[in-house]
Amino acid sequence: MKSAASVVIFAVFLSGAWCAMTGALKDMDVNDTVVQDALTFAVNKHNMGTNDVFRNDVVRVVKAQSQVVAGRKFIITVDMARTNCRKDRTNEVCVADPGAQTYQCTFTVWSRPWLKDIQLTAQTCS
Repeated sequence: MKSAASVVIFAVFLSGAWCAMTGALKDMDVNDTVVQDALTFAVNKHNMGTNDVFRNDVVRVVKAQSQVVAGRKFIITVDMARTNCRKDRTNEVCVADPGAQTYQCTFTVWSRPWLKDIQLTAQTCS
């Protein structure tokens, strides 16, 4: 009888632990295509919102996470720096200026591909 009760308690514990993980943030490979797509979108929006004539670009991806919501939410933290490319020239290969100071941004991107909708819902840079 104790054995059956232990099995039931264990099953309840496992189901509770599984439910707690549903919708939780999950670390992602920074090279994953969906992460790179979300990051490209976020960086473009970030650059559109600056007054600088030069483009800022990612120097290093610090962390990438995703969460299943009504779609998918990506939280991506990156180090960025000013490049030698003007924002009005889109086909250039951009590199960070050698003396450029880096700054860190965290972008939150919400993607709903079935609606062809992607939004930058938050960004913080310091």
